[in-house]
Amino acid sequence: MKNHLHLITTIIIISSACIKGIDNPHFYRATNMFLEPRLEHDYLTTFNANLEGGTSTKGRSAHNTIVPLLDIYGTHNIQELNTNTPYTDTSNPYDLLLNNLAKVPSRPGFATLSLGGSFNIVESNLSFTQNLSHGLLLFFHLPVRKLTINHVTVTDLSPDDEIFPNKNTPEWQQVLEVFNPLLTNYGLNAWPTTSKGVGDLTSWLGWAHNYQDTTTIDFVDVTLMAGFLAPTGKKRDENKLFSLPTGYNGHWAFPLCAMLSVGYYEWITFGGYVNSLFFVNKNQTMRLKTDAAQNGIIKLAYGEVSVHKGPLTNTGLYFKADHFGHGFSFTTAYSFASQQKDRLTPKNLVQFDRATINSDSMLAGWNMHTFNFSLEYDFMREGEKIGNRIGLFYNLQIAGARTFNTNVTGGTYGLDIGWYI
Repeated sequence: MKNHLHLITTIIIISSACIKGIDNPHFYRATNMFLEPRLEHDYLTTFNANLEGGTSTKGRSAHNTIVPLLDIYGTHNIQELNTNTPYTDTSNPYDLLLNNLAKVPSRPGFATLSLGGSFNIVESNLSFTQNLSHGLLLFFHLPVRKLTINHVTVTDLSPDDEIFPNKNTPEWQQVLEVFNPLLTNYGLNAWPTTSKGVGDLTSWLGWAHNYQDTTTIDFVDVTLMAGFLAPTGKKRDENKLFSLPTGYNGHWAFPLCAMLSVGYYEWITFGGYVNSLFFVNKNQTMRLKTDAAQNGIIKLAYGEVSVHKGPLTNTGLYFKADHFGHGFSFTTAYSFASQQKDRLTPKNLVQFDRATINSDSMLAGWNMHTFNFSLEYDFMREGEKIGNRIGLFYNLQIAGARTFNTNVTGGTYGLDIGWYI
């Protein structure tokens, strides 16, 4: 019996180093560290939860330059906002204002706005892993998020000189004076926005193998997983300028994942992982560009399209000092997440030109480089069948394109139960 308890203890201590959590990356916050390989032990159960948060007033442009939060897709061209839209009714004062502005000679920077703001995220990631037999396992992950954009600022970038047109041009000033009512006229809400609720549920079937028949290293661990992502999160409200989905905006997806780690000297671990999400096409109604010169998040026209969402890949490398002193473990990691370009196919080919709507920089994809740091303490003691863990982590975004520059701080809790020897 004593040997059995010792074995359970060993299993749980090792397992605490072999599964942490999962992350489906998003452009609005630094990427969490992904899974480490799973311990191959029949019927081992693991529950993990984290709570994290961050805030930012800056973003990263397509060229990795720091910009105001809502300028990550570029600045916002208002002069061409009404071009090729059905909104040309001269009896509508807002249509008339935009039509008059469009007739003013164009000039770089004229009638262009910069939008700033503050982004805040509070997020919890819940995961459950159940080992079966022969290395097979089931894994489930569900995030819960609160995403807020507020303190929105509008800056006129029009030239402030004597050359026509400029910041004081009457047609432009008339639009600025009624800008919020103008947006409301076209069904757009520019007020601060909060999205909260569960994200997308991911379910996996996996296989783990721990190879220890070696003389030069301690072990080689590998885990392979495949599954599906269900769109349980809230979708973006297209009539709210600053609305964010809590998941991937209603898309089903199929994830594939591979993880590998190598152990040395009974306390050093090097590892890496790759995870990809492949999305299913989806029909939805979206705000769409009607002219190639339009840019930014403000679009007046909307229509039904088929969305071909680009695949999302997350790769990473990590180093871990495992139980180096009195139950403490420290991990440092690097991750790279990349969302490829989305493509849209309009249902109404007369009203919407396919090339024009696909020139939208909001569809161009994003990428992010992140450093991850975590410190964990394992409460497991010999003779116990249940292992508890707590930890702290910090995710630092170091580079990217079209992302909010939001670093994240958080805490973790983990529970491991060895049911069977």
